[in-house]
Amino acid sequence: MLIFNEWRYAVRQPLVWLCIIIPLIFAIMLSYGLATVEVDSLKQFKLNITMLQMMQLPMLVGVLAPVIFLRDQHASMQELIYVTQTSLFKRSLARVCILICLVFIISLSAILIMAFMHIRQLGYIPNTASFTLFSSFLVLLPNSCLLVVIAFYICHKSATSLPNYVFFAVLWVGYIVLASITGNPMLAGSSIISNSFYTLFIWLDPFAYTGVINSLTNSLGASFAINRVVVSLLAVGIFLVTLNQNTILKNKKANKGQSTNEYIRHNMLEPAEYTTARVTQKPFLMMASLYKITLVNLVSHPITLLIILIWPVMVFNSVASSSGYVEPMSVMSTTSLDAISYYAFDMQLLIGTLLLALWSWQVSCFAKYYNIAELIAATPLKTYYFIISQLFVLGTMILVFLSMSLLGASAAQWFLHSAYQLEAHLSILFLMFIPLTIIACVFLCVFDLCRSQLIAGLLIGAILLIKFTPIMTYFGLTHTLWSVGWTPLQAPDNFWGYRASMSSYWPYISVWLVACISLVIITGVFNHRGTGLSRRVLGVKHFWLFIPLLITVALFTQLHLRLVEEKPLTNSHKREAFKAQYEKSFSQWRNVAQPRIVHIDANVDFYPQKQQAHFSLIYTLKNTHQESIKEVLIGRAGFYKWANIEIDGAQRAKSFPLLNQAVFKLENEMQPGEIRKLVTRFDFHQAKLWPVRGHQIITPEFSYMRSVPLLPTVGYQDNYELTDPILRQQHALKVKQSIRPTKLFAKTAKASTHYQWLTMSSKVSTTSGYQVITQGEEISRTSKDDREIFHFETRTPINAIPAWVTVPYSPVTKQQNGVMLNVFAKDKNEPARADSIAVNLSAMGDTIKWLNKISPYRAKQLSLIGSPRLGVTGYALPQLILIEDSVGFRSKPSANAGFDQRYRRAVHETAHQWFGHDIGNGVFADSAFLVESLAKYIELVVIEQRYGKKAMQALVEYETSRYQQSALMSIKEKLALVDATQGFNQYSRSTIVFAKLRAVIGDKPIIRALRSIWKNNSYPNRPANSMDFIRALKFEAGIEHEALINKLLLE
Repeated sequence: MLIFNEWRYAVRQPLVWLCIIIPLIFAIMLSYGLATVEVDSLKQFKLNITMLQMMQLPMLVGVLAPVIFLRDQHASMQELIYVTQTSLFKRSLARVCILICLVFIISLSAILIMAFMHIRQLGYIPNTASFTLFSSFLVLLPNSCLLVVIAFYICHKSATSLPNYVFFAVLWVGYIVLASITGNPMLAGSSIISNSFYTLFIWLDPFAYTGVINSLTNSLGASFAINRVVVSLLAVGIFLVTLNQNTILKNKKANKGQSTNEYIRHNMLEPAEYTTARVTQKPFLMMASLYKITLVNLVSHPITLLIILIWPVMVFNSVASSSGYVEPMSVMSTTSLDAISYYAFDMQLLIGTLLLALWSWQVSCFAKYYNIAELIAATPLKTYYFIISQLFVLGTMILVFLSMSLLGASAAQWFLHSAYQLEAHLSILFLMFIPLTIIACVFLCVFDLCRSQLIAGLLIGAILLIKFTPIMTYFGLTHTLWSVGWTPLQAPDNFWGYRASMSSYWPYISVWLVACISLVIITGVFNHRGTGLSRRVLGVKHFWLFIPLLITVALFTQLHLRLVEEKPLTNSHKREAFKAQYEKSFSQWRNVAQPRIVHIDANVDFYPQKQQAHFSLIYTLKNTHQESIKEVLIGRAGFYKWANIEIDGAQRAKSFPLLNQAVFKLENEMQPGEIRKLVTRFDFHQAKLWPVRGHQIITPEFSYMRSVPLLPTVGYQDNYELTDPILRQQHALKVKQSIRPTKLFAKTAKASTHYQWLTMSSKVSTTSGYQVITQGEEISRTSKDDREIFHFETRTPINAIPAWVTVPYSPVTKQQNGVMLNVFAKDKNEPARADSIAVNLSAMGDTIKWLNKISPYRAKQLSLIGSPRLGVTGYALPQLILIEDSVGFRSKPSANAGFDQRYRRAVHETAHQWFGHDIGNGVFADSAFLVESLAKYIELVVIEQRYGKKAMQALVEYETSRYQQSALMSIKEKLALVDATQGFNQYSRSTIVFAKLRAVIGDKPIIRALRSIWKNNSYPNRPANSMDFIRALKFEAGIEHEALINKLLLE
């Protein structure tokens, strides 16, 4: 009977129903769109189930535990409950069982919904039912028991909900951190930091998720069974210990109660003493008094003190552990800007926001907690005094929090003797103080306006959900203004400080500040001295409130319009819809003859200080087909405005503004071999409200414009098509056969494809004192009106990816095999940077010298440029290489490094001048084997040539370790190396494979195979594909090695 009563009580609680609905919605969201045809469906299902439990189980227990275990205390009925006939053991056991049942049923329902979604997307998967049962009763149930008894222990140690909430929040975040460093494949950026720790955690993981993930590639073994038994016994032990402590505590309270009653009986006739207090009418003194009381109440709380003490230690650990690290085997001298980037833009923002939610709750609800809210409401104090004093308290706590961050980061820098700049720390303290204050203001107003703490908590939870998850993007409602207090401020670096985002910081801040002021004004009117939303009726006297409200709406609207004008708001759903609509509208153009761009005359004017550029381009179009051309399809990427475009002897016949395309009809048909001119002009302005990123950047420190996707395109663009079969089905597109290269090119291909190459002539002007780098040989350089004018021309055709760069520093040069090598890097006279420049020059020269044996380098110059963060550490364009400044020039090999990462990366990117921009392009359906895998082969050869076999073997061991860790995390079906698309296959596995090939067959057959590829497939012949190289390698290696080649490359 008792357990049924407990159940009836639980299901009548609104919070319980919320905890039922939200996990089910979360399960639907998590499963939607995760299933793809490229992965092992069963592995994906197992990972999704594991992720679902990991993300929601601790939160479920944390939220529901106070409802079940602390209801006596919350209702002030604990003493009455204790004197009932029901024993403590029965009552506790019933409540523990009820909570376990609730958590288990809710989680199981979510699992079943996820299973249904997977079956709905991919059909029935064998072993789905068995894994569901396994996960439910051997993983979910023991974990539920463990977490529930832990919550039982915490709730019986404290009569308030706060310690329980804090513990489970810390547990949730802490376990996600542990999962990320043990390579959970569902967490972005996760990796295995230590194989030994990973193996140990398989045994010690209290939830056994690591063991389940490991079972995707290995059997479960005894570790899982032992783990489950230990966890179950631990749960029973915690329950019994808690019960024993509660019995002892109950007896002590009973004895203490008898003593107290005796004291009251003897002293009840003594008169009480009263003191009078004079009420001041000075607003400042009133607010000061309220501020003091609230602050002392908040700071004296043990949780607050614990946070203040632990936080600087966390910052110290984060900065100290990350200091000097660039990548494996590389270190650098750390500055304060580096230290700031280690903690301020992820950990500090997340923890700070969560703490403000906690402190706002404590500050606004402490009167309700002590049951004195009505007494305070009866005082002659104005509501604004309460709100302003509370805001000052939260502002003080923000300052304390940020000061602790400063203390922890500074201590780490002093401990490590790194370059310290106090102004850098003070600037980030100021820049982070304002958005945190905005968040605190919003949270406080929500709590002050809501009479129910539950409703306020749900609103705060929704704000946090929107702020820290992509839920709005999931619903197709992407917007930067959904996130309260968000600004585009990015972590600074030593290349250009805050240049990437500072211009967009203040427009956002100014709008949010006005919104906060308006919210405080409205809260002050409708809140009644901290008791919540008053029942006051809106009248004429309240119309003035529309003034701040309208000002806020106007400012947000203005900011939105400016955002959209600079760059359309987009997300994956919109991009997919754009591609689908493009294919539906223009698929008939796929087989329509279109002219090719064979030459570009470019006039580019850079204005780095104004952050803009002007383009005037002339395309030379040639009809390379055997039939005449009547119409030409011209387009531009959807996120750019339509450019001014004119074609000789043609008029625009149709326009498609939503797809940024137009059809030009030729007055006279373009005959085979005929040439026409296309003229286009447009301006590029660096966005002020968006962070600086991507391949189109104009700043005083660094300007770089890649033609793709900036320049207008000619003809149908295959790369605009959706390739995922599920997405194609969702958008009602025809099924597109996806054939792997090993089958598609199993036989020698006919000359159905061709290289997309062109010649270039560029006249580029820039500010005086700047250098220009682009494809082609520098013909002339002149100065006019404080402008530098450069003229470049290509000697031979290049891969059609033009780019233009201008930087305010001159190059360091070196001649190698008739090629002028240029390295552009800032602060080139610093000793450490000078050493890095020399290493990069050596790597470029060594690579060119070796690869010239295969095929001569086509150009007379090659430039390597130090760049800010572009999303990749190295990127190769025809005759240009971009290397991130931190990895290419600030870093140096660590003490125990087996090879120099700077040298390796420069070799790899230089090799792309052959593999990627000579061969390896022109075949859209091919994999990246000819581009990335063969570049990894060049790494092995050139590093061994420069540093010896020991360094080469160190590279193989490094890539072997990376491959093993990544393979553990992979849920995709293992493919042949030639077919592989995953990065760890294209890089790490390629290194291992070519190291084995070199050890068995040597370099000579590989070199002969490469020479035959260049002889038969280099421009202007038919483009090579991956299988062309495999066939050539088999021929050169001989039949005795064919089985090994098949095993390593084709299986």
